[in-house]
Amino acid sequence: MRTIKIFATTLLFTAFVIAGCQKNAKELTGTDSNSVEKQVNQNGPCNSNAYQVLLESKTFSNGNWVWIWSVKNPNPGNGTNGTSQDLSHWGMQFGTCFNWADVLSAAYSSNGNSWVSFNPSYSVDPSQSCLTTPVLKFDFGTSGSNKSYYRLVLSRDYVVNQSAIAYYKSGRRMPCCTFSFSGVGCNNTIPTRQAQVLAN
Repeated sequence: MRTIKIFATTLLFTAFVIAGCQKNAKELTGTDSNSVEKQVNQNGPCNSNAYQVLLESKTFSNGNWVWIWSVKNPNPGNGTNGTSQDLSHWGMQFGTCFNWADVLSAAYSSNGNSWVSFNPSYSVDPSQSCLTTPVLKFDFGTSGSNKSYYRLVLSRDYVVNQSAIAYYKSGRRMPCCTFSFSGVGCNNTIPTRQAQVLAN
């Protein structure tokens, strides 16, 4: 019986010591594990207008449809006082009717003339958590207030969706964010075969 009392007393004492250490650690750091997680996930409010994403053109060329977007940072800076850090990358989502087999090629450019092609894929981007569905990721960002350009060549004519969904990822001071833009729409039954150019 005495052994049980000693064991219970020791166990109770150990529990008090652990609780005290945790309290002291919290007081010393001014935080706990829950608030650390909140700090990591709340680096600032999501600004869906941080970058200007424009559909520069949609043209019919050599039997295919060429879509070109531009992205510009209108207020470059370090991510404080209303500025936006350089874009790291962005990705777009497609509607349920979109057939990935219609994607022929993708590329990006810093000037709209010299293009860097890459092998596009439609998958979840694990580098961010604000859009957890498959996306076409353009792994190229912006520099200062200069425009960057992004090209997608499709074998089929899709309409422009003025409310297409995309996300952006930038520096550590800015969280990833979703936004709407003029993207590839879900109605792919357009009979026209003439060139269409959307000018700003």
